[in-house]
Amino acid sequence: MHAIRIHQHGGPEQLSFEQVNLVQSEVNEIPIRVDLAGVNFIDVYHRRGQYPIPLPSGLGIEGIGTDENGDRYFWLHAMGSYAHTININRDSLTPIPAETISDPELLPLLCQGMTAHYLVDSAYAVTEGETAIVTAAAGGVGLILIQLLKARGARVIAFTSSPERTEIAIHHGADVAGTYDEIANLTATFTEGRGVNVVYDSVGKDTFDRTLATLDHGGMFVLYGGASGAVPLFDLMRLNSRSLAIRRPTLASYTATVSDRIRRLNELISLKNQGLLHYPITKILPLSEASRAHELLESRQHSGKIGLAPWKI
Repeated sequence: MHAIRIHQHGGPEQLSFEQVNLVQSEVNEIPIRVDLAGVNFIDVYHRRGQYPIPLPSGLGIEGIGTDENGDRYFWLHAMGSYAHTININRDSLTPIPAETISDPELLPLLCQGMTAHYLVDSAYAVTEGETAIVTAAAGGVGLILIQLLKARGARVIAFTSSPERTEIAIHHGADVAGTYDEIANLTATFTEGRGVNVVYDSVGKDTFDRTLATLDHGGMFVLYGGASGAVPLFDLMRLNSRSLAIRRPTLASYTATVSDRIRRLNELISLKNQGLLHYPITKILPLSEASRAHELLESRQHSGKIGLAPWKI
């Protein structure tokens, strides 16, 4: 079998397509044929060393696959998913109903969709009439997040890296959108100087100070990623004058059980079936082109999900 391995941290060139042997399964693990592996920014963090992992290592945590009996599952937290086959703990597997959407339609609703869902449902449960900022708004999570916010009656200010991507955010429901150099002025104009109730930020270092400054009194900053780098050490007294709060959530905390995962997925599929959730078709590349997938993800020029097909030539 083949798998993607990394032997040192660095750029996309560190992703190596190698022939490997499937390791002996541990207690409660079963072998799963990977039909489609998801590419996520956490994979980039692992590759760069922002989230350290022991090396050498496989890469990728998300996928859709089949066991030896033909039963289909998805998973969100199994390191080494960029591979033909992977051993996965049974507790990490979630059965896929026999009648469901196709794998390329399902994949964006897993790590990306469930991240967007826990952000608006649990990390900060937005209510009707509140105003939210979404950064990286034309990315895979951002586009779904905008629509979940709108479904709950929120007003959405979207920020992206280019004017072209602001148009994508508007097309997916944002009330107003701009580039990162417009954060202060656009927010002040849209909120008439009051500020926003919540910021959902996955950019991190490059936008943190500017988006933090947009919060109204009692506002919440939800930092769920760091595409531009980690936010520097932070003095909590900066929150004092406006009674602000910061949360740094992770997907694993909000998808710890099968029931958590099924509830979130069912709500996302229901919104899709009602025509309230739209997202770009998954871009699928062969497993051997994992480096290209990472380059595309980091370019900030791609909107939507990227998947790796291990059995695609």
